Amino acid sequence: MMTWSLAPLWAVDLLGSLAMIVVSSMCLLVAGKIFRRDRENALGNYLLWLCFAIFAFAVSRSLGHILKHILYFAGYSHWWRSLAPISGSINTITFVVIASSTLYFRRIESIMDRMGRDRDKISSFSRELLELNRDIETIVSERTQTEMALFIAHEVRNPAMIIGGMARKMKKSSPESGPDKRYVETIIQEAGKLEALVQGLGKGHPSARKKFASEDLNEIAAAALRTIKPEAENRGVAIVTEYHPAPLIFLGSKHLLTIAIIHLVRNALDACREGDRVEIVTRPAEKAVQVLIRDSGPGIAPEIVEHIFEPFFETSQGPTGIGLPYVKQIVEEQKGRIVLTSTPGEGTTVLISLSPLLGELSRPIRPA
Repeated sequence: MMTWSLAPLWAVDLLGSLAMIVVSSMCLLVAGKIFRRDRENALGNYLLWLCFAIFAFAVSRSLGHILKHILYFAGYSHWWRSLAPISGSINTITFVVIASSTLYFRRIESIMDRMGRDRDKISSFSRELLELNRDIETIVSERTQTEMALFIAHEVRNPAMIIGGMARKMKKSSPESGPDKRYVETIIQEAGKLEALVQGLGKGHPSARKKFASEDLNEIAAAALRTIKPEAENRGVAIVTEYHPAPLIFLGSKHLLTIAIIHLVRNALDACREGDRVEIVTRPAEKAVQVLIRDSGPGIAPEIVEHIFEPFFETSQGPTGIGLPYVKQIVEEQKGRIVLTSTPGEGTTVLISLSPLLGELSRPIRPA
């Protein structure tokens, strides 16, 4: 009967065990270098832990196999039978460490990915807020300049016209030659310049519409909703959206209208209780594109609705503030119209209508 020598197999096992220790040691050294390069890097931490666990497993398994062969060759195989459960337990523990570290760092990676996305969102919101602040400052500056110009024009127009009129009468009654005639002509010329200046001031500041661009009302409503949705979720209020399937293009300011819609939706959330709902609908209308915000809150009393867009109007709950008047100013700045209707006990509806760009509503539009 032919017998086979087990020496080659033992040699391969021993060499393989030594190779496992060497390779795992090299991996551990490389992982250590990566970790030291950036100690706060999640991937570097994961590689270090994983390579350490693999090194521990390689050492435990390899030493166990080497010790096994030594004991068998020395005639102490019964010793190995006593040590085998301990070696197996160590190998099992190292497997558990490898699996646990992998699962743990996989979870850490997903958390860091979410943190990165949140950081990007915060950066995006910060940029949008900066742009909104610039737009608001521009509008306030332009409006202040316009109001000052109109005030000056109003105060100076009548005196300038009176001076010019009286000077022209004096010219008719003055002699054809003489110093008085020259003085009167000078007065008429300067009065004319003053009247022209007043006329220019009376036109006010150039329209802010020059700074407006073509915008899609659907995108603006969606952007506003992304900002306000976490607040609605925290309050337990459902947000229902119905965007028109076709673009609703108008000429206006994306940032300012986003502020207006956010403010209106936040007002609706303030009026709602947990379990209520707020609807946001965009739609085309005759010669207009519209966004509608409707809530299922308690509604507003008729005597307050009449003055809802008046700043600091006094109610039984205190002054109304300047939020809604500012929203109205934004809408009217874009040649739009805002209407608020409310029924006590049934909720409140706010409708913003904006003029579409010429030719946009002549396109075929699928029904919503």
